[in-house]
Amino acid sequence: MNRAIIIAICMLIGTMFSVPISVAQEHEAYSHYDEATFMDMDFEPNIATPEVPRENHLLITRYVKKIANSLKSRYTVDLMREGEVMVITIPTDELFLPNDTLLYSTSGPLLAGLEKILADPYMWKLVIALHTDDTGSEYYREFLSRKRLNSVYDWLMDRMDAGHLPEDLIVIPFSMASSEPVLPNDTRKKRSKNRRLELYFVPGPEMIEKASRHALF
Repeated sequence: MNRAIIIAICMLIGTMFSVPISVAQEHEAYSHYDEATFMDMDFEPNIATPEVPRENHLLITRYVKKIANSLKSRYTVDLMREGEVMVITIPTDELFLPNDTLLYSTSGPLLAGLEKILADPYMWKLVIALHTDDTGSEYYREFLSRKRLNSVYDWLMDRMDAGHLPEDLIVIPFSMASSEPVLPNDTRKKRSKNRRLELYFVPGPEMIEKASRHALF
């Protein structure tokens, strides 16, 4: 066979079966990104998943830091997982009356202030954790934590139904009760610090894919 024809055939076959790097990275970023899978995971694995490829780490941490800085005037914001995950902490005293499980009427605007950054459901996975202090019996603390968590989760679902949040946003709830205090529960002020809602913004597949294309900024 003519050498030129052989070369042409080889090039055609290569074109047919080659996958652009960006497409391959996008497929990998979205693989296993499933709400049912995350619901079956414990808290720590949820914070660690999806994993950010090392080559995308720097761009993603820069992007997450930019978002975090834009929220610090209104919220308590921290970074974890080497700067890849943003954590917003809201005292539950700002969301609920003492021993109550229904959200304040004024809680809506505080939570709604985060909706803009959640507009793309694949940019972030949202993990929410509700904490109490050590007041009362273990049964009561678990009950209070679970009921308050359900109130926050239901509020988020209602916002999805109303079109304020995208329906495909993955929200994973955890009732922590008094298992992870940030301070000893030996004063009133310290106990108030332990009563908190934490919202973990974990990079989603869209953020990872955009970072691979240098398209985050």
